[in-house]
Amino acid sequence: MPRRVTLPRLACTGLALVLGFATGCQSTDIAPLTTAGTALEQDEQRLWLRADEEQAAIERSGLRVHDPQLDAYLDAILDRLHPDPLPDGHRFHARVLLDPTLNAFALPTGVIYIHSGLLAHMENEAQLATVLGHELTHTTHRHAVKSFRSVKNKTAFLATFVVGTSGLGSLIGAVGTLAAVSGYSQDLEREADRVGFDRLVAAGYDPRESPKVFRELQTEARRTKLKEPFFFGSHPRLQERIDNFTAFLATLPPEKRAGRLETEAFAAATHDVLGRNVEASLLAGDCDAARDEALRYLARTADAPEIEFLLAESYRKRNEPAANQTARDRYRQLLARHPDFAPRTAASGWS
Repeated sequence: MPRRVTLPRLACTGLALVLGFATGCQSTDIAPLTTAGTALEQDEQRLWLRADEEQAAIERSGLRVHDPQLDAYLDAILDRLHPDPLPDGHRFHARVLLDPTLNAFALPTGVIYIHSGLLAHMENEAQLATVLGHELTHTTHRHAVKSFRSVKNKTAFLATFVVGTSGLGSLIGAVGTLAAVSGYSQDLEREADRVGFDRLVAAGYDPRESPKVFRELQTEARRTKLKEPFFFGSHPRLQERIDNFTAFLATLPPEKRAGRLETEAFAAATHDVLGRNVEASLLAGDCDAARDEALRYLARTADAPEIEFLLAESYRKRNEPAANQTARDRYRQLLARHPDFAPRTAASGWS
């Protein structure tokens, strides 16, 4: 059973430290991190130290999916997108958080977190590389320090931060909140789209998948009838991503409008975590998502009794006559092959 664990809210003194370098007239016109020898500026060094603290809190939370093979798969994609090291010996790493919401964010140190719910709405590695390319550009182009320097009214920023501390904002500190909850300015997000797209093409991925992944996420956001996910900030953000990537694609010569998909590699690497996301969706009360994710999982793994049970539960929890009948049928099919699930089906209220 996955646990819902809340990361400790980091100390107010840490937030004050981060806000402390949004003073004076420091320039936001700073060059990208092009080599491992690029020197970090003083306030940027403090920002990286703060990001390390927030990463440690995430790692302690119990939300992180510990899967060495999945970690290695994600890091290999990042190596193709950006093979060069970052300052101070850092390299890009991507890690998965067990959370059914659509979210991803990058810390300035090069650690990218992607939610299992976001992976569940992707079809192939090219789509995953689109998101990772966007996120890594936030790091290489120093968007965190640029954003903190551009804050003119620290009181207003603090008020925004406090309001945002429900949900994801309560799990991470100020650096992660900026990346995951508040989002960056339109210009910085557009830059992340452009540079990320160029890296995607250079790495040989199919660029036609870029707008597709954001259309899928837009459909999901509309289905849930909720404000768009944190990763995309305010409501127009998803449409901006679609428009940007569609425009970038149109500028490519025909021979560049194709590339690797790696559908099977993606499915194999993410299979286990997507199974865990079925239960996360069910615990979040999203029976439709849990059903759809379970059906996709079972299409690849015919005999997966735990997922079959969760599929039956996704129908039962709807508490509708037709869905209840489907749940009963699913329970009977499961028990015919796996009678050891009888105690769990009884506990669910079915007999």
